[in-house]
Amino acid sequence: MGMVHYTSGRRNLTYEELIKSNATKPSKSFIPKSLLKLMLIRENELRISDEYQKRFHEAEQTSSSTSWLDVADELQRQVIREFHLDEEMNDALLCLRCATQIYPDLKDIPLYTKYNRARDGDLQVGDIAPDVPVIHLDEQENQLFDGLKSSPTVLITHAQDEWPISSARWSPTKMPIKYNQTRTIQERLTVAKDFIRDFNIEIPVVIDKPEENLFEKLYAPWPVRIYILDKDHRLIYKAQPSETMLQLKELTEYLASIK
Repeated sequence: MGMVHYTSGRRNLTYEELIKSNATKPSKSFIPKSLLKLMLIRENELRISDEYQKRFHEAEQTSSSTSWLDVADELQRQVIREFHLDEEMNDALLCLRCATQIYPDLKDIPLYTKYNRARDGDLQVGDIAPDVPVIHLDEQENQLFDGLKSSPTVLITHAQDEWPISSARWSPTKMPIKYNQTRTIQERLTVAKDFIRDFNIEIPVVIDKPEENLFEKLYAPWPVRIYILDKDHRLIYKAQPSETMLQLKELTEYLASIK
């Protein structure tokens, strides 16, 4: 899973900014709310269109120097041109990207705000990590700490039926990773087993119970998170993604420091 941006067109957005995106907004919009709503609906139409899904896929090839964010930027510019606001492109882009901060009741329209589940969560370094029920690949339920090295799988970041980007950048098969959001144990087990097979995962993997998503609620792992616990289950490290991904150098340096 990869980091995402709340405007889905900006770069260099930190995880903290992603979570607290409502704190930053233009003082006003020169675009009427009714027109912004139509623009957001049109943006969604383009995002899920065959044309733009193909362009997302091409941008997310391993050999590509671009990313899906570059395509999203051009997509938003196309929306502005279609609504004849291109003479004020920069201001119109800001209004479009901050539409849900200007008008909070529009937040369920853009895919990238409706399905943005990123949050810091309540767990902080020094806290005792709570134990939660998880499901093993043999469908047996157990507690998380009974298999401490397990890696719970939770909600899909760019589910095909939510916020698709047709990315194959990190796919061993070189094909876009396309799954609908998992809502049952069987759906989640299928995705977990495919993940283990395709990425040759050797550590134990368990799944969060989909009817509760308790691990997701307590550990706030979406879209990606790494925790380190000591022998007493006390949280001693909490990874914070920055600029689209986790900084693994920071993680490895921390692990080396506690050996």
